Amino acid sequence: MFHFGIAIILLLHGIHAHGLVTQPSFRRVKWVGPETLIATLTSTKLAKSGGSITSSDSSSSDSSENGKRKKRKRAARSSTDDPEYWIDESDPFLLKSGLGLHANGANEIPSDHEKQINFTVRGNPRVLIRHRTARGFMYNPSKAAQLNFRDCVLELLPSRYRPTIVDDEDDSNDPKPQVLFEENEPLEMSITFRTKRPKSHFVNNKPGHGRLKPQSPGKFHITRSDVDNLAKFVMDSLNGLLYVDDKQVISLKVMKVLDCEGLCLGSTDVRINLMRETLA
Repeated sequence: MFHFGIAIILLLHGIHAHGLVTQPSFRRVKWVGPETLIATLTSTKLAKSGGSITSSDSSSSDSSENGKRKKRKRAARSSTDDPEYWIDESDPFLLKSGLGLHANGANEIPSDHEKQINFTVRGNPRVLIRHRTARGFMYNPSKAAQLNFRDCVLELLPSRYRPTIVDDEDDSNDPKPQVLFEENEPLEMSITFRTKRPKSHFVNNKPGHGRLKPQSPGKFHITRSDVDNLAKFVMDSLNGLLYVDDKQVISLKVMKVLDCEGLCLGSTDVRINLMRETLA
C-alpha cells in the first residue's frame, strides 16, 4: 500500500512537471500557444505553460470584426474611385435626323438612313444584373451604373434631341417622352464592346501605350461576361433616352472584343438607325 501511494505521488509530480493541467469543461475550445499546434477538445481544456485558451466565440467575433473593417475599406475606395463611364471628346459622334446633321470626327456620313446615331462611351462594359429582393422590396443592382451610362449619352446629345415629356390634356399615368426614335419606328442596333484588359497583359503589370506583352491575347479572346447580358445593359439604359422602349429594336448585332487602344480601359460603340421597308 505504501509503494502504491508513492507511485501516485510520482505520477502527479510528472504531470505537473510537464505543465499539463486538466480542467473540466463542456464547451468547444481551441488552444492557442507560442507554437503552431492547435488542439480542439469538447470535454476537457488542456492549458499548457506559456499558452492561453480562447473559445470559438471570440474567434468568430474577431472574424466578423475583420469582415466589417474590410467592407468599410471597400466603401471608402469606391467613393473615391473614378466614374465607371465617361466621354472622350476625340471619339467620333454622328446624329442624323430630319432636323439636321450633327457630326464630330466621323469619317463617313451615311446617306441611306433617314435617322441614325453613332456614339462611343468610355469605360469597362458591364452586364445587366437581375433585379433582386431584399426585406420585401425589389431593387435594381445595376441602377447606379446605368444612370452613369445615361448621363454620358445625354451629355453627347444636342439640346434639341434631349428627351422631353409633354404634359398634354389627357390624364395619362404613363406619359411617353419625346425622343429621337418615336414609338412606332423599328430600329436596327449594332454594339461593339471593348472590354478592359487586366494588368497582367502589360509589361511589369503597368498599363500604357505600347506596353502590351507580345504573348498577351489578341482582341478576339473569350472573357467571362456574356454578350447578351452586356447588350441588355445598354438597351435597357437607353429606354426613354433615344427610343421609347427597347422592343423597337428588331435587328441586333453585338460583338465583344478586348480593348487594344491606348490604356485599354474599355469602351462601348453604339450605332442605331431607322429601318424602312424597301419595295422589291
